[in-house]
Amino acid sequence: MKGASEVARRRLLEAFRRFHAQVEEILRERGPLIRGSFGTRARLCGNPTCRCTRGELHESKYLSASDGGKARQVHVPVQDEVEVAAGVERYRRFRQMRAQLAELAQEQLELAEQLGLTLLKPYPPDNPLPPPRRRGRPPRGGRSHQQ
Repeated sequence: MKGASEVARRRLLEAFRRFHAQVEEILRERGPLIRGSFGTRARLCGNPTCRCTRGELHESKYLSASDGGKARQVHVPVQDEVEVAAGVERYRRFRQMRAQLAELAQEQLELAEQLGLTLLKPYPPDNPLPPPRRRGRPPRGGRSHQQ
């Protein structure tokens, strides 16, 4: 079974390298991160002689995020629009990188389990004990670690 364990070792090492690269990517982020969605709202001001009554609506920028389970929106002044938009985009990218890191960590655990199974020696030889049963959540993607 030496061939299977070497393949498992290589796959685990490659998964570790991808994990390490993702950590490096996350560490490069310097922020600031701003949680939420950045958007534009068009509205009427209520002045009967204003251009908005002819369809040229006033636009304003806002930041929206959940707060205690409820959506909350706050006005973003013109002087802060660029900074807030950039912070929201950095937050979105950071969350994506974090999710990828979690997936890579799970993959490493699964590969370590596979390596462990390739190294198991059946004992006693005439009537060996079965391999361990997986406990907890089923592996993602419906794959079984006991192949």
